[in-house]
Amino acid sequence: MDDAGGPAPLKSYAPADRVAMPEMAGERVDGGGRFSLKGLRGKVVVVNAWASWCGPCSAEAPGLSRVHEELRGEGLRVVGISADVSVGEARAFEKDAELVYPSLHDPQGRLLLRLPKGVVNTAGYPFTVIVDPEGRIAATRIGAIDEAELKRLVMPLLPA
Repeated sequence: MDDAGGPAPLKSYAPADRVAMPEMAGERVDGGGRFSLKGLRGKVVVVNAWASWCGPCSAEAPGLSRVHEELRGEGLRVVGISADVSVGEARAFEKDAELVYPSLHDPQGRLLLRLPKGVVNTAGYPFTVIVDPEGRIAATRIGAIDEAELKRLVMPLLPA
């Protein structure tokens, strides 16, 4: 389903090939104020781009919340980035999906456009970027990610 020359659905990067995750900061969807990825340096961060109208986003959300809760004590954090124009629709999605992690509101996609070219296709949702404790992109997933795949990607990055 990948268009010729487009990013692969799942990509993992060896430590020597990892590029820096750009800073992403902004207002939280839930009204909890400003939030910044910079504050999570030293943690494994799962950045998940979603939209309230996206069926696969709804399907993967409970698993993302479970992994966030299960591995939080080991140094993992999940952060969502909502593409919704309406913050109200994004808040309703967060509530309905019972998200336990914060999401940034990015209605114009400006934060996502900061991602290095070719890492993911930012035109489709959902997609996930896994960031190592040094703040570098360790893996990307275009399309929904399930709990087993997510754990397989993040476990080697967590401190022993």
